[in-house]
Amino acid sequence: MKESLDSQASKTFPITLAIALTLGVFAAGSEELVISPLLPDLSNSFQHSLDILALSISIYGLAVLVGAPLLVPLGDRYSRELCLIIGLSFFLIGTVMCAAAPNLAVFFAGRAISGLATGVFVPTAYALVGDRVPYEYRGKVMGLIVSSWSLSLVLGVPIGAFIGQSLNWRWTFWIFAMMSLVVLLLVILESRKQDAAADPKASQAREKSGSIWGALKIDRVPAYLTVTFCNMLGFYGMYSFLGAYLQSLFSGGQSTAGLLIMAYGVGFSMSMFTGKLADWFGKTRSLFFVLGGITLVLALLPYAPFSWTLLIFALFIWGAMQSLSVTLLSTVLSDCSQTHRGKVMAFYSLASNLAVMLGSALMGPVYVHFGYHTVGLVCALITLVGFLISFVSYKREKTLQQKHKNTFET
Repeated sequence: MKESLDSQASKTFPITLAIALTLGVFAAGSEELVISPLLPDLSNSFQHSLDILALSISIYGLAVLVGAPLLVPLGDRYSRELCLIIGLSFFLIGTVMCAAAPNLAVFFAGRAISGLATGVFVPTAYALVGDRVPYEYRGKVMGLIVSSWSLSLVLGVPIGAFIGQSLNWRWTFWIFAMMSLVVLLLVILESRKQDAAADPKASQAREKSGSIWGALKIDRVPAYLTVTFCNMLGFYGMYSFLGAYLQSLFSGGQSTAGLLIMAYGVGFSMSMFTGKLADWFGKTRSLFFVLGGITLVLALLPYAPFSWTLLIFALFIWGAMQSLSVTLLSTVLSDCSQTHRGKVMAFYSLASNLAVMLGSALMGPVYVHFGYHTVGLVCALITLVGFLISFVSYKREKTLQQKHKNTFET
């Protein structure tokens, strides 16, 4: 049975497309995160202070927020592949602008265009998985794509920083541009194949797609969007100050903190395997178990540094559970509606990125005035809210399924 499911998954979702989406998310994640180690070089190149160059991170994030609800719904009405091509084309243009920027204004404009493109590409990639992979084993494929976020953290950022320091920061963006070009060509190739086997009924369903706000009226969507927001707010509020907390405890400064945080990245990369287990165990049931586990980890993590072994294990487990929660939420939401799938995933991206933006802002004063232990407690309570909502949603779904079963038997 396992082999037949894997075989069916490969048929409905070609390996070239899986590679393209994974590589695309890797490039988008790396370009989003790589600015931090490149800030000194960017500051010297454009003759502006670090705080001014750091605005490029905020510009990218705001553009992601705009891009998701603005352009992703086009995939519901026309073609998911077309939406991917538009997003990748803009990403390529924005990245080239950053690489060749003669001044800070052009660099900021390139960052904005790249962010806008990421806001289009990532949720559309999730929606495409929902279109092409049956729900029973969608977690495996979604987990593969989600794992590329960890690869961007563990590999993309260090490699991009190394290239920037060894050659020039512009080469970092040129390499991301070449990577996005490869992804664009692969998606165009798959799009041509998909056009040849287009389903007229699917096109008709897209034509009936209405306003983006209609997605919020779909059953289960508001609940799981709220869970997404709580999960990401708790995660980013905790993660934002992890490096500073570890540096305050251990000698070795940034290098020691960076190596320890890599344990989290390695754990996060497990989503392809944990997603496959969730397919077997049940996605909504796995979700509330995982959120319960994350709640405990967030509350207890500040106490883990008393033991190196315990700390590394806790960071690894946190990463593994966090990646699985992202995989499960994107998978469950992708199944809430076929005709509005793009809109739903746009709101998913919006909820995630809004939580990321608020996480550090809200937890910053808590960390400064009360310490990391209090940050852990607050973030655990926020995640606990998500756990409770997911548990209630799971029980409600089981009750409805039982009623349908009883009605059918009658």
